[in-house]
Amino acid sequence: SRAISIQGRYNATQWSIDGQSATRAIAIGGSFMKGHTLIIEAMDGQMTWDGQAILQEFPSSFMAEDIVSAHYHELQEPIDKAETHRPIHGLDLDLPFGVRVRVNRWAKHLDVLIAMRPQVGGQDGHCGNLNLDASDDTLELISDRMNLRVSAQD
Repeated sequence: SRAISIQGRYNATQWSIDGQSATRAIAIGGSFMKGHTLIIEAMDGQMTWDGQAILQEFPSSFMAEDIVSAHYHELQEPIDKAETHRPIHGLDLDLPFGVRVRVNRWAKHLDVLIAMRPQVGGQDGHCGNLNLDASDDTLELISDRMNLRVSAQD
């Protein structure tokens, strides 16, 4: 959507095969964040709010105005059921507009689950456009609708 920006950084890891990549970080911003940026990196990185480290202890919580409520804690079940490592370092984010994000932080990658209502004016991204038509959510068609590369200044 125009107001919500959730961007991923992808790279190969030591476990990547055949050119696949994994989510290494996500950045959450846009006008719904009132000028703030939240960055979540894998365990070999950090979590920041406007460039300042947050949630450095496990478990811990972080709140900022009416913008974000973040709880970093152990989860019972991973997003990716194939993950068998414990503990599961989970981050639950409650954001404006009813956006909820759950992140599993692993040594070199993230698993991310985003839940949000359809936005006025639509939305589009890595997972599709939420129009309930999976046939237009292929990588090729998503690439036709938008540039999948994030500019250096973003």
